[in-house]
Amino acid sequence: MPRSFCLTAVILVMSLVLTHEASAQGSSRRAPRKKPFAAFNESAQRLKDSLATRLAAVPAPPLLAVSSPVDESILRDSVLAVARSQIGTRYRLGAEAPGKAFDCSGLIRYVLGALRLEVPRTAHEQSKLGREVARDTAQLRPGDLLTFGTKRRITHIGIYAGNGQVIHASTSRRRVIETSLSSLGPSLLRNWRSARRLIDVVDEVPEVQ
Repeated sequence: MPRSFCLTAVILVMSLVLTHEASAQGSSRRAPRKKPFAAFNESAQRLKDSLATRLAAVPAPPLLAVSSPVDESILRDSVLAVARSQIGTRYRLGAEAPGKAFDCSGLIRYVLGALRLEVPRTAHEQSKLGREVARDTAQLRPGDLLTFGTKRRITHIGIYAGNGQVIHASTSRRRVIETSLSSLGPSLLRNWRSARRLIDVVDEVPEVQ
């Protein structure tokens, strides 16, 4: 084989190798292109986060809005009457059976259901009902909900009965009881997260269509 032909072939192969390496280095320096709609998705997420922040600052309305203190008192008394009718009913996780068994959120669901209110099943979901009020017995009203748990999740809920008392399905006593807040124990009191008001007097009560 002629020497000139071999030399030409070697030069050609080296040229192809160098060209490929240069191309690879150039492509690695180029910024990766975003996937289609990535920019749109990022913008939509920012808008969603902004809207969520604004909505969080808007106080939630009461579940039961009334136009007079008399109506408010009647509703609060009704809540307590239904709750007290179940005192002594045994505790069972996941239960919602009047006169037979309740867990904490099952009791809340039953009591409010007697007032024809459809509420969520779990304590964590129920803790978002109504509007938040101060955890101060001087400001709490009978019928307010008291929630307990961690910062991330509410695990227990009860009904404020007035005069520092609470009605709840107790996991330790294994039944529905009415007891003082102070007797709940340091662990539960330490995890008292919020008080929620469901019944309130408002200036204008929307008409039922």
